[in-house]
Amino acid sequence: MLKMSRFGGLIEELASAANLGELTRSSTVWLAVTGLSRAGKTVFITSLIHNLLSAVHNPNRMPLLKVVGEGRMRSARLETVKADLLPRFPYRANIESMSEVPSRWPERTTDISEIGIEIRYQPAGLLGQMLARIGGDTATLTLRIVDYPGEWLLDLPLLDMSYVEWSRAMLKVWRQGLRAEIARDFLGRLSAHPHTADASEQTARELHDLYRGMLLEARDKHGLSYLQPGRFVCPGSLGEVPYLWFAPLDLPDELVRLKSGTLGALMAERFEVYKREVVETFYRDYFRQYGRQVVLVDVLGALLAGRDAFEDTRLAIAAILESFRYGQRSILSRLIGRTSIERLLFAATKADHIPDLQRDHLSALLRNMAALPAIEVRGRNADIDVTAIASVASTVEGTQDIDGKRVQVVIGREVGKEKQAKFFAGQIPIRPPRPADWGNPFLNIPRFEPPAIDAAPVDGIPHINLDLALDFLIGDRLR
Repeated sequence: MLKMSRFGGLIEELASAANLGELTRSSTVWLAVTGLSRAGKTVFITSLIHNLLSAVHNPNRMPLLKVVGEGRMRSARLETVKADLLPRFPYRANIESMSEVPSRWPERTTDISEIGIEIRYQPAGLLGQMLARIGGDTATLTLRIVDYPGEWLLDLPLLDMSYVEWSRAMLKVWRQGLRAEIARDFLGRLSAHPHTADASEQTARELHDLYRGMLLEARDKHGLSYLQPGRFVCPGSLGEVPYLWFAPLDLPDELVRLKSGTLGALMAERFEVYKREVVETFYRDYFRQYGRQVVLVDVLGALLAGRDAFEDTRLAIAAILESFRYGQRSILSRLIGRTSIERLLFAATKADHIPDLQRDHLSALLRNMAALPAIEVRGRNADIDVTAIASVASTVEGTQDIDGKRVQVVIGREVGKEKQAKFFAGQIPIRPPRPADWGNPFLNIPRFEPPAIDAAPVDGIPHINLDLALDFLIGDRLR
């Protein structure tokens, strides 16, 4: 009976193997990493790579990645440079920046790139034992990491909209609250350029430049995130192509069709080319091959920036989630068919900026911002999780007496300062704050300098929950 039980377990492992490559213990998994501006995407990938390369030498850095914690990891190395279609992620330049004295954060990436890591490990379970007897005791998983701007995901909803619908939706948003102040110059120019005016290349370019400048100001000065089209704020390698030169126009409610030869018709034509050549191309060429996806969100930054920025981040998350809805009626399913994403992680970054007791609140807040309890990812039954992480832990825990009470604080060196100091972050809400709650600032969090880091992949980089996140994303492929 014991032998039959062991045989049954082996059959189950064979049945669960992803493909023939799994049986020969050589396989590849694609991990796509994205995030909105300032979420720490570049630092996340750099730290992930460096800690994987260092894990054999210092397993205490990544104990919650089971293949490391169980002592089954044998080596990790960067994949040799190949004739890849995408630019190579600048890991070496980044880790050199972070290891300088004084250390400095790497430059953020603004285009799509990739890098591969070959992980050699001892398989677990009966399948691993059998394969060890017939051909050696190790297997190899190639982890291919693709880095792309989260702003690009904001464009998927455009595929279900006409130019007329998009213009009305955008101008409605830009005439409210803080956005109305940012858009004052652009909105003022619209009255001088009705949609019925003759098509003009110069006018189209002028309005595009004003509109794009408005988006960049909203992002860089006010922390706003829900900015469409996404390539206007993060164009990547597109360059100055004429089909980008469009902007929303004031269109009457009764308008059904734009007259040929008018400014409105020119804008609409370019809007449709943008959708076809940029948005559809990205999803068709790249998105369908990603098996695992992590979306980084700077929740703390949104809280710090105030109500407008926080609500804007919620809108951006809702738009991003459209890229992970796979029902038969979804935009993505109609565009590329059945997707391959099996695991999706939403990660609230910069968890080192708050004490340990507040990090569960940070995860809960992100879960509620995304309404993840109600989300359905259909088609492949993708697993979704939420966590709080710090790709690089720039602080340590401490305590301080405030108003006669002992409270938890973080200790770190603020950017530009010579000495470390204690910081009491405040209370992180577990649900999106109500309008009346925005009277006083929620948090007191500076930007910290990175800790001293050795560029050699031996000691690794201090972090929070990076190993836990990676185990969720690829741990099943390292069994």
